[in-house]
Amino acid sequence: MIRLLKVFLALGVIGSFAFHARSVRSAGQTVWMSSQPIQPMAQQKALHEFRGVKLGMKREAVQAAMGKPENTSEDSDDFKLTGDDTMTVRYDNGEVKAIQLAFLDPKNAPAWKDVVGDAEINEMANGARISRKVMADEKYWVSIYQSKDGSTTRITISRN
Repeated sequence: MIRLLKVFLALGVIGSFAFHARSVRSAGQTVWMSSQPIQPMAQQKALHEFRGVKLGMKREAVQAAMGKPENTSEDSDDFKLTGDDTMTVRYDNGEVKAIQLAFLDPKNAPAWKDVVGDAEINEMANGARISRKVMADEKYWVSIYQSKDGSTTRITISRN
């Protein structure tokens, strides 16, 4: 009877431990995972503004930050950056909806990690590279494209 009680207690302790944690086998290793909900890691930030121009800004604030546009239309302004590099700002109801950057000089283009953080970089059939990061909490996305030889880099920041 005492032996049966010891077995029952041992099984009870093991069972309660199993209830609070579960093991996962992967590649011959056992990893213990808590039954507590896993908190998502903080998303690595992505580019959300350029030279003070941000999504949601009014057109007047953009022009105050960037100066007079090279070209303008009802829903966009084109600004000249360094050399042949350009920035096009697209508006929706008078507010910035998208920022499009074109760098024709590779030394002026920001680093990939500064644009899309830890997002996966994909290579296209033509050798160009592309990546996109969605910042769901902040309701925008950013993408980057670079030609095979690196001579053209295009970046888009846009609201969802």
